[in-house]
Amino acid sequence: MIATAFGCMALLCVISWPFFSDYKKVVQIQSAGAAAFAMYFLMLGSPTAAIACLISCAQLVVSASVRDRYVVVRLYGASLIILSFLSVVTWHGIPSALALTGSSLGSLARLQTSTTRMKGLFLLGAPFWLAHNLIVGALFALGTDAVSLASNLANLMRFVVRRRRTVSFSQRSSASANAPGIFAQAGPVSTLGI
Repeated sequence: MIATAFGCMALLCVISWPFFSDYKKVVQIQSAGAAAFAMYFLMLGSPTAAIACLISCAQLVVSASVRDRYVVVRLYGASLIILSFLSVVTWHGIPSALALTGSSLGSLARLQTSTTRMKGLFLLGAPFWLAHNLIVGALFALGTDAVSLASNLANLMRFVVRRRRTVSFSQRSSASANAPGIFAQAGPVSTLGI
């Protein structure tokens, strides 16, 4: 029952964060989701995934509170070393490798200053978490994976469509400026010597 409550909270966070463009708000929502997932995986008996989620939560707090990018990048690097060490300590085969890989890609995603790049990297890490959740039987997390994949893909597609419209409009504008017709720029007038 308690694991389900943490799963519901994590699902709510996963559903909502891709629809925000404000970086601080995205980080806050992801942090709450990471903490909920840590408890969820711990209750399901997957300690490597729980530790990966706790480290993700710590990274998110660092991202939101430390202003110096140099320091943030170094702290993320240190946290990945800690994650690697703790993955060895809690090693339980392929699920640990999958959680480590998915979490590492998530760390790279959180380092991005663009929410579009962040979403793209989260999409790259999603199959690793999906495979982990299948193996350990984290059914609720599988539902969350599906929602995460769908919402991130939808938002990235929306970005691509919007970008194409902007490029298409700017190409039409420059093409019409160069087209002959009543709006064409006047050139030198030549006179016939009669």
